[in-house]
Amino acid sequence: MLSRCVPYIDRALWVRIPDRNLIFEVEPGNLPGTRDVAELVLASLRRPQGSAPLTQSVKGSQRVVIISDDNTRRTPTKRIIPLILDELNRAGIPDSAVSVVISSGTHRAMTSTELDQKYGREVISRVPIIPHRYKDPSELVDFGTTGRGIPIVVNRHVIEADFRIAVGEIVPHHPAGWGGGAKAVLPGVAGEETVARMHLLGSRYPGLGVIETEMRREMEDLAGKIGLNFIVNAVLNREGDLVAVVGGQFVEAHREGVALSQRVYGADIPELVDMTLSSTSPVDFDFFQGDKGITSAELSTRPGGEIILVSGCLEGISTAHPELGDYLGQMSVDEIWEAVEGGNVPDRLTCAEAIVVANIAKKMRITLVTEGITRQLARRMGFGHQPPQGLQGYIDRRLAAEPELKIGILRNSAEILPMTAR
Repeated sequence: MLSRCVPYIDRALWVRIPDRNLIFEVEPGNLPGTRDVAELVLASLRRPQGSAPLTQSVKGSQRVVIISDDNTRRTPTKRIIPLILDELNRAGIPDSAVSVVISSGTHRAMTSTELDQKYGREVISRVPIIPHRYKDPSELVDFGTTGRGIPIVVNRHVIEADFRIAVGEIVPHHPAGWGGGAKAVLPGVAGEETVARMHLLGSRYPGLGVIETEMRREMEDLAGKIGLNFIVNAVLNREGDLVAVVGGQFVEAHREGVALSQRVYGADIPELVDMTLSSTSPVDFDFFQGDKGITSAELSTRPGGEIILVSGCLEGISTAHPELGDYLGQMSVDEIWEAVEGGNVPDRLTCAEAIVVANIAKKMRITLVTEGITRQLARRMGFGHQPPQGLQGYIDRRLAAEPELKIGILRNSAEILPMTAR
């Protein structure tokens, strides 16, 4: 019986599981990364999918905005954006005509240290980096509605530009199916109500790993209406090394990127198990991000089984959405929907997230292994709780009670797509 590694924040929790009980241990694939980032990025800009090269597409533009993801994503923006700026310069667009808007959705604002780490001194010195303030009416513009009638309220700096480039990463994502592409715009730079309505749509029609979800269709409808001109999306391996970069038209390039990303993040498992140990590291930011490890583990755990979410939750539930703890465990899914439809909630986006997690909790037990959320709060949310040092003891007790317990381990579970043969 070997010890198995379960990553937790910046360290490893080692657990002993009998070989006959361990059905799988999987993590994203480690396809070889490139040594020449510039080569991949420039190829995506000069030989894009469904679009003329960037230098041709941008000609005649007076104001360019680069919509870039924030520090909750691993995209190597500090290496990608300078190359985009250089190509824009080649097309006659000076740095003074370019700005970066952070595609942070409803995440908290980044600190100055985080900005340095994410974008690097070169980008910061060349162009302004503008935070997205999703609750500030003075920073937003009403741009009509989507086909479903969802209001299109978007960052004014994005609307005021005449050429828009989105930079991001393609990974499995609930409830959009996959990250990247038009997701940089919705929810990335949308207003609070737009983001909430989109996530509520996703909570009705979840589809982790599904390419054309209802939510994806809505995002692409919005992106088409405001004019998302070009995307540059990265595919990384589990070590964070760049495997591929796709560029061009926001649907065609995205679909090519998803096909590549499936090779990294798709993980074959032989069967559903009774208990999944779901380690979200390096996504240990907060529960609002870490609960992605619950949605992935749902795909590897049998109904009536248990998900053990191993996640640091360094900032607790969420500094931006603390109300999540008021809904989970306190209201049924139907009650949350009633509150949403009655307009009796302060943050409908949080309700959408609560609905997704609560629907999973109806089907299987959830236990948190974390120091970021107290035992009392976890129980209030309807979850079990164990400190990291108690994980082995908990597994031992479960095995003593159920000697035939089938166990699986997901590593980097916030960015993995378990797939059974069925």
